[in-house]
Amino acid sequence: MVTHMASSRMTTAFWGCTFLGFLVFVGIGFISTNMYEDSMPSSNWAPPHKMPNRKFSGTRGEEICDVKQNFVFVKVHKAGGTTATCIFQRFGYEHNLTFVLPMNINSDIGWPNIFKREDFIPSADGTFNLLVDHTVYHRKLLDHIMPPDTVYIAILRHPLAQLRSVFNWYGLAKRFPELKGVRVDPVASFLKDPEKYQIPLVARSKAPHTLSKNFMAYDLGFPPGLFDDRSSVDEFVQKIAREIDLVLILEHFSESLVLLRRMMCWKLKDILYNVSPKNLRKYTKPTTENASLVEAHRRWSNVDYFLYDHFNATLWQKIQDEDNDFHQEVRHFENVLQSMTTYCTKAILEFEVQKRLVTRRARAAIKKVPNVTLVTTWEVNNAAGRQTIPRTAWHDQFDIDPHLCLKLRMEWQDWEYVLKKKHKLMVKNGSDTVRSAIQFNHLKILDQTLLSNVFNMTYEQDVQ
Repeated sequence: MVTHMASSRMTTAFWGCTFLGFLVFVGIGFISTNMYEDSMPSSNWAPPHKMPNRKFSGTRGEEICDVKQNFVFVKVHKAGGTTATCIFQRFGYEHNLTFVLPMNINSDIGWPNIFKREDFIPSADGTFNLLVDHTVYHRKLLDHIMPPDTVYIAILRHPLAQLRSVFNWYGLAKRFPELKGVRVDPVASFLKDPEKYQIPLVARSKAPHTLSKNFMAYDLGFPPGLFDDRSSVDEFVQKIAREIDLVLILEHFSESLVLLRRMMCWKLKDILYNVSPKNLRKYTKPTTENASLVEAHRRWSNVDYFLYDHFNATLWQKIQDEDNDFHQEVRHFENVLQSMTTYCTKAILEFEVQKRLVTRRARAAIKKVPNVTLVTTWEVNNAAGRQTIPRTAWHDQFDIDPHLCLKLRMEWQDWEYVLKKKHKLMVKNGSDTVRSAIQFNHLKILDQTLLSNVFNMTYEQDVQ
């Protein structure tokens, strides 16, 4: 979870042709997108019910706010998005909300292209509450399927750290022949002359994006053909600032989540997460960190830096506008996370031991009576007691139990399975074609017994 220019005229001409072709491709994409927008019916959404107000006490005394449950999370690649997604998936599940879910087994809704109706599973009543999977941000299209009071959230990471994570996750060094076998930092080698590596890759690839240049900006909807147009870049940053209600910053994740909690009127329990990074692959190459490397990357991936600098400053401005107790709440939140991690580590260990013991006893019993049918499930919450978090100025008293520990440990694939299974059961009026096209993810943390024990669901053997 938690981790770059061509000298000859020939190369310049080659890049010009490639760039021109790419602009044509992007232009065609925008034309077809506009046609698609015109063909989509306008939303007649109305809230199924009014959410009750929830009180919380703070330094300003008792306050009343409306819990916000309709939101879109723009999941930017390799920027801590999977950790945030798991927070949102748990929130949506526990509040019985309707997700925009991908038809396929990936966490992509149309990405890397603009999404279409065929990319997501229809809902039972035609309405949705939240979208948290990868999609190319396109506000007009999202407005067609989301309620009018939807809150928009995104996440960014320092661009150089994000590039390192991209190199590591996607194995970019192996895609650039010139970098194969490089023992020094491949990112630093790449940034010495990024066009030398990038131009051949763009020529081979038919993808509408590039992983190594302004990748975060692409996820937020910036056209790759306009990277060098400063006025377009400035306009884009301002557009995102107008349309996105909150941009989380990975380097300040605790502050971002507390700000999110306050903005959404959520409980502190809603933003708890597994502090072990999600979707993490260990970076084994030597790394180089210095100002010249950052500047080289800033010249190469300029839009990502404009975005990051703007929204990092914006985050701290929002924090400055909060009450004086904001940083106290952040420290309290981090203390709760630490305490919860200690408790959950012990609780999960205990029920894993219990699971092995029950399974061993069941197998021994079957050996003695071969035809006997035994129930090998157990109550997860019996494996450990509960941890109580006392009431504070920011939240009421709440408990942490092994069920919650397991949910916090789940990967996005586990949540996607649970959410799709629940969604499929709800879409009873959908066509058999749609229902059969829903592809389920393989489980990562959950197994058949835990799925039944925690979610009261049966495991489908025909998982695709």
